Amino acid sequence: MPTIDAPALLDASTIDAAPGRAWALEWTARVDQALSGLLEAFTAEPGHRSGGLALVALGSYARRSLCPRSDIDLLILHDGWNGRDLEDMVKAICYPLWDAGLSVGHAVRTTKEAVKAAGDRVDTATAVTDRRLVAGNRGMADDLAARVTRWLKRAGGKLATEITEADAERHRRHGTTAGALEPELKDGTGGLRDLHSLRWAGAILLGDPGLDPLVGARYLGASDRAALAAAGETLLAARCALHLVGDRSIRNQLRLDLQDDVAAALGMADGDELLREVGLATRTIAHLHARTWPVLLEDARRGRRRRPATPKVIGPDLTMVDGLVEVDAAAHVADDPSLALRAAAAAAVHRTVVGRRSAVRLQREVEAAGSLPWDQRARDALLELLRAGAKGLPAMADADYLGVLEAYLPEWGRVRGRPQRNPLHTFDLDTHLMQASAWLAAVVEGEIDEAHARIFAEMEDPDALVLGTWLHDVGKAWPGDHSVSGEAVARDWVLHMGFSQERADRVAGLIRHHLLLPDVATQRDIDDADEVEQVAVTIGNTELLDGLFLLGFADSRATGKPAWSTWKDLLVTRLHHRLRRVLEGESLVRPSTPQVVIRAAARHGLDEELVRATVDGLPKRYLRVASADQIAAHAKLLHDVTDGLHVDVREGPAEGVQILSIAGPDRRGMVADCLGVLAVHKCDVLEARVFTHADGTALDWFVVRTMQSRSWDRIVPALRRAYDGHVELDDEVEKRERQRDARPPLLAQPVPITVLTRPSGSITRLEVRGPDSPGVLYRLTRTLSELGVSLLGARVATLGPEVRDSFFVRGDVPDDDALFAALVPAFETAAD
Repeated sequence: MPTIDAPALLDASTIDAAPGRAWALEWTARVDQALSGLLEAFTAEPGHRSGGLALVALGSYARRSLCPRSDIDLLILHDGWNGRDLEDMVKAICYPLWDAGLSVGHAVRTTKEAVKAAGDRVDTATAVTDRRLVAGNRGMADDLAARVTRWLKRAGGKLATEITEADAERHRRHGTTAGALEPELKDGTGGLRDLHSLRWAGAILLGDPGLDPLVGARYLGASDRAALAAAGETLLAARCALHLVGDRSIRNQLRLDLQDDVAAALGMADGDELLREVGLATRTIAHLHARTWPVLLEDARRGRRRRPATPKVIGPDLTMVDGLVEVDAAAHVADDPSLALRAAAAAAVHRTVVGRRSAVRLQREVEAAGSLPWDQRARDALLELLRAGAKGLPAMADADYLGVLEAYLPEWGRVRGRPQRNPLHTFDLDTHLMQASAWLAAVVEGEIDEAHARIFAEMEDPDALVLGTWLHDVGKAWPGDHSVSGEAVARDWVLHMGFSQERADRVAGLIRHHLLLPDVATQRDIDDADEVEQVAVTIGNTELLDGLFLLGFADSRATGKPAWSTWKDLLVTRLHHRLRRVLEGESLVRPSTPQVVIRAAARHGLDEELVRATVDGLPKRYLRVASADQIAAHAKLLHDVTDGLHVDVREGPAEGVQILSIAGPDRRGMVADCLGVLAVHKCDVLEARVFTHADGTALDWFVVRTMQSRSWDRIVPALRRAYDGHVELDDEVEKRERQRDARPPLLAQPVPITVLTRPSGSITRLEVRGPDSPGVLYRLTRTLSELGVSLLGARVATLGPEVRDSFFVRGDVPDDDALFAALVPAFETAAD
């Protein structure tokens, strides 16, 4: 009786082939051999049935694209076997594979049942579309193929619609834009599943799954097919290597911390090279899928025999046909270098893409031209493309795919697909730039609010901002500070495009200072008039200021959720308002004490003397930062203080933000203890202000963001217990940091720790950066307290895995080396 040593055969560690197609072919062949041998051994045993059975591979197994942890999808066809025989057969076939650690998904059906099941679920239908006989009765496999073909002719339109919906849901789950920092290799936009959808369309429309039938039917060009195949091989190799280097929990997401290991397995230099190759591959698949699928879907629903549409002229040498932009047959890039860029811009304006026929020809002609000269039509088309917004992003992808940007800007290749391997960012470099342009367009169209749109409308040269937003991060492709290098590169590029020196200088200024407003707003005291006036001197004019304000808004949204919040928006808006006042010649002098007292007392019905006693007993800087509402709340709070801690909580000035004020007899470590309690209760502290009244009462307030408003019912008592010394905060913070949601993200490189001191008169600003954790602010402030440093306030900014804290202190501060040595242990967490 034939025997098969399944465990030895199915030991993936014995495969010597390189990750990718060669590895997948060998692994698939081994699985084939194992299944064939197991079936042969089963049927050879006395008493077992030997006919009317077929083992059919489905999905990636059928495509011979198995990766180390791919599911083995198997359809077991039978001609009416009884239940006991089927059970024995399944045990004989599947148990050895399960014992070897493989994930086997199997279905046992007759051919009729298999087709019926395909009509019930879209994943079952697509699986049976890709099929291959592994062992057994070929006649049964052929019968299944015939039945599936007939079924697809009847239900192809319905299946295509279901695939469309499934694709859209995948994209919603994993992101609708290719070029992600941690791409989902299978189900993400531009992933392998998008490539499979095109194959399935071939089966629906042409009776043959694959890309080649789509080329023959002119849905794809030959160059498209080659690009898709190459991209698919890149993703297959990356997925295969990912499975080999990761643990069993790793499936399809190319995690940041694994990228260098995956790159090494593929013989690449580093994770940057890997991520660029994968990013460009997903970009190719996503673009060609987006361009081709609507036509495939329309034909699947209505049939391929359609009356040719009447072309509609939309510009010189450009027409709209079947909702796609086409280029006149007589027009060529050699005669009109702006043709390809104008076609992409027209597609953006009409919220569509360039048709396949024109795209293939334009790509070929642009490549043949090598480089393209700028003229007025090209400049106008570029600005039109950049102003199109989110709905024009597919057309921007057209321009990228056609090679237009590299033809006009030879150094664009350094920017294209460049990874930004920092969890703060969502996309690679040029995708981020396009996303920022789309956000600026949303501002222009008033989709954000009227105030932002009005600022743009009143700018003297808004096109400089459009260009500056698109180019703001290009310096990352050159060595050094990207704001400095980007300033020089962008100025040269804008002049190369043929724009004026004045516009080039404006663009360069935007890029040089594009981080100024968010950095100042989140790390400095913007209530300090001297600080604001220094920034105003740096900026110099309202045109640049307004441009920086809008650019910062677009940049933060395009970067991703870690880069913006309602609180940060509020700070930057306040800073913009104050800078504008200075640049327009106004004073930032705060109201006098009597005015503030009268206003606060009148608004809240308080005795003026009570409010005056509060204000007079606090440092002068208190009036610089406290609103009338805060002054009134603090007057009540301080009036009630006898002993213990008194607490006031009220809604803050931004959505989701609260103001916590505490008052009590001052003692050392009071601020740190409050921050520890807030960390334990999952509160994000955004700002802290520290004051001491003349009578020795501490008045501190914190801007915080909590998970739930009702959390204060637990937090306030905990604050009082900590103030009274009844809580072991170190232990409580350590418990918090051991919780699953507090674990630090896995990174390619650790976040560096830096400590800088910046004296300014009697106040010193300490800028501390390092890896974020729930208890880091608590430990930093505790350490400063132990060093005897007098804390006046803090600004807290968290950008992805990095915390950027600014502490405003008074008195003697240790030198930089001693301060660094003292603060570094604050970044050590329980998880470490």
